[in-house]
Amino acid sequence: MKKIHLLYTALFACIFFFAGCKNEEYVVTFNSNGGKGALITQNFTGKVAQPLMANSFTNEGFVFSSWNTKPNGTGTSYADEEKIKVSGHFVLYAQWTKATGEFTVTFNANGGKGDMPPQKFQTGVTQPISPNMFIYENYGFLGWCTAPNGKGKHYSNEQNISISADMTLYAQWEIYYNTVFVFFDANGGTGTMEPQAFLEGVAQMLDTNKFTRTDFTFIGWNTKKDGTGYSLKDNEECRIYNNLRLFAQWMINPKHCTVRYLKDQSKKY
Repeated sequence: MKKIHLLYTALFACIFFFAGCKNEEYVVTFNSNGGKGALITQNFTGKVAQPLMANSFTNEGFVFSSWNTKPNGTGTSYADEEKIKVSGHFVLYAQWTKATGEFTVTFNANGGKGDMPPQKFQTGVTQPISPNMFIYENYGFLGWCTAPNGKGKHYSNEQNISISADMTLYAQWEIYYNTVFVFFDANGGTGTMEPQAFLEGVAQMLDTNKFTRTDFTFIGWNTKKDGTGYSLKDNEECRIYNNLRLFAQWMINPKHCTVRYLKDQSKKY
């Protein structure tokens, strides 16, 4: 009986030990402290270090400088996105510095073409980024990034931002056409023709026929071998949306006949 009692005592001790080891969940609340934006919360696991959320508040005429546990900045201070450990619920208040100075945003086409003049910003004053004026054939504009390879901070077209330093924004592009191919079939003729690449949905002329067929004349292309499909002329401009096989269509050449004139047998000489 004594052994059973000791076993239960050890079991309960283990349960309480592991329950005590379980990390608590805490909430950090972010307050704009005079800026614009609703309260934001972030969940933290006790004793586990993780970075604070990046500041998303704005304050006209001011620049965000840090977070603080007191509105007037006399508490504990934290940098934006600083990695911290927490042991209880608390509020962080945005700290603001009066904005001064003028800065420039320079735009880079990043493979595209066109011109965009630099844009001036007063520090801390929010305004929209100039609308994109670059073009890139067969590509669509996705937005801006502070790095040409897209691994920096991203901004959408005409997004409202405030800055506190000069920066360059690189246009980000995405090709919006797939490449499809037209395959040419001699359909009884001879010769070779390489597949022709098309950008999906983009008008383009078909390559000139290079096939030949003895005693036949090439009259065009058709999507079916027997000519019952959709017909296309040689060099016709068309739009292709999927890989396509075109069959050469042939017309037999007329045979030349020799006409002999017989003398009128009824005529007397």
